[in-house]
Amino acid sequence: MIDRVYQELVAHRTDLVGRLNIFQDDLDKKFQAIVKNNWKEITPSSTTKKKMVAVDGGEFVKEMRTGALFILNGEALIIEGVNVLDTDQEVKTGVFRPGNKAKDRAGELMAVMELKLALANGAKGDWILVDGSLKKKLGEVKPLETNFEFVEGEIKGLEQEDEDIMLSHLIFEKQVYLTELIKRYGSKVVWISKVSRSRDLFHHDLSDVTLLETFTSSPGFSTTKCRPIVRGEIEGGDPRKDLEKVEVCSFYARLDKDENVLRFDIIGRSDEQFIQQLLSDLQSVSVKGYPYPLVRVHYDVKVSSRDRKRIIEILNLKRKRSVDWWPGQFY
Repeated sequence: MIDRVYQELVAHRTDLVGRLNIFQDDLDKKFQAIVKNNWKEITPSSTTKKKMVAVDGGEFVKEMRTGALFILNGEALIIEGVNVLDTDQEVKTGVFRPGNKAKDRAGELMAVMELKLALANGAKGDWILVDGSLKKKLGEVKPLETNFEFVEGEIKGLEQEDEDIMLSHLIFEKQVYLTELIKRYGSKVVWISKVSRSRDLFHHDLSDVTLLETFTSSPGFSTTKCRPIVRGEIEGGDPRKDLEKVEVCSFYARLDKDENVLRFDIIGRSDEQFIQQLLSDLQSVSVKGYPYPLVRVHYDVKVSSRDRKRIIEILNLKRKRSVDWWPGQFY
């Protein structure tokens, strides 16, 4: 079978390579002007160091016949410049049995932990930086069909034994934590995505980021697009009800010349002065076009391949196979 794959790759190599490499000459000159007209060049400059709360999480999930092991660690770093002023961490370990939707539940639990840390530590900084997309963090807001009591500072969803109910409760709990974070800190919270395939600005078959990186190289930011954070109504008495009044505004920005374009999500409509101040504060702690606080917290929580091997060895999860020919996927 793999031989046929190679034959197919060779036969279509030119087309595949061509579609993966984009050059300015491939695009219409008129479209180039549209992209550049939606980009405002700036010279970021911040005279005072700002305290920033950076939040991220790392996870390791290993699915086995006996269940699914999960190891999650979240961290909130309070940083001024490159100096770490304070740290708050949370770790969750356990086994999901029988392990249905284990990766989904681990992902939602990780998101709850991150938002819980952001909520608890948000007052310690001028900005709260969260890795990723707000839309993806939120997910779809659905009515909860079972009773659930939200308690700030706790993660009650883990107490459910039914795996499907646990997943729905974790999603609900995540969304309540997000609601509280937005209510308490508003435009101080900034979601930053390194990778975005969104096309809501230019509506081209190429992503907005690809087009901006093709036609611009300077520090700057794009036109802002705003939309309601949720569609439709949320039932009265639901702790997520306040999301109905929230608008999320998104834009793209580059902190340093010739570096990658990032996507930003912020709460509420903001003027150019607000955006320029945010970008200046972030540029002052930029490492190759990405905010150092998020770089630092990411490496603190990242579960490396070496960590994974050590975890497997500590828990004695490497079992000797009873027959040498048995396929590895059964272990």
